[in-house]
Amino acid sequence: MSGREGDEAGRRTSAVVAFPAGLYSLDAIKKAAYRFSDAAAVEISPVAGEVQCTMRFLQPLYPEEAQQLADAFRIEVLDQDLRASIAAETAPMRNAILAFAFSKTGLQGE
Repeated sequence: MSGREGDEAGRRTSAVVAFPAGLYSLDAIKKAAYRFSDAAAVEISPVAGEVQCTMRFLQPLYPEEAQQLADAFRIEVLDQDLRASIAAETAPMRNAILAFAFSKTGLQGE
């Protein structure tokens, strides 16, 4: 975690989490940011070969709490990116299963 701002009580109001550009999809980062919208507003910016995510905490956090939230955000980005990869890899099989299932329903016109 870097780029921290804090208040006089030693609590953090923001943190910056950066990802190498191209490592994770922007869509995955956006989905992760949305998942964390109850704890932080996340500003996503491309910066010199990185995607920089500035997490502005809705409530000031102690440094350990801020680090835990930033780490949880990193894990969520990975999770969202892997979900998208798995969905893309399994789409043909899912579509075939759905096509077969609906072919047996009689819902298609003659």
